[in-house]
Amino acid sequence: MFVGLALWFVSRLLNSPFGAVMEAVRENETRAAACGFSVAKTKVLVFVLSAGICGLAGGLRALHLSIVPIDSLHYLQSGQAVMMCLLGGMGTFFGPFVGAGIYLFLEDAVTNLTAHWMGVVGIIFMICVIFFPKGVWGSALAWIDARRAMSHRTSP
Repeated sequence: MFVGLALWFVSRLLNSPFGAVMEAVRENETRAAACGFSVAKTKVLVFVLSAGICGLAGGLRALHLSIVPIDSLHYLQSGQAVMMCLLGGMGTFFGPFVGAGIYLFLEDAVTNLTAHWMGVVGIIFMICVIFFPKGVWGSALAWIDARRAMSHRTSP
């Protein structure tokens, strides 16, 4: 229930006028400041909101496991999150979910084949970054948009 509410909140936030300000600051801080938006206040608010959502996720994980494992503090945890986001597509809403699914599937499948699964997954990650710079989900959306544009050009 909390995850659903958090997803609904983030979706509403991204589709609001404040979401447009966040995107403007992400794309070009100087232009956003020239348009009259407070870049510093926007960054602080985004940091606080993301910290709140991360805190909710950590709290839910602690409740689920009944403990807070020490490996939660290892740098590989943040590396995995970044890898999941890059695999799926950073600028999309569902991209990180797709990336998490791909990463977990690869981890499970390659672990059964070799003890050096991190190296194999790293190579697959590099291939995906080279051939899908927008991530798997972002590239799929771009391909669908290109197909739609092509079909609209060819229709009479």
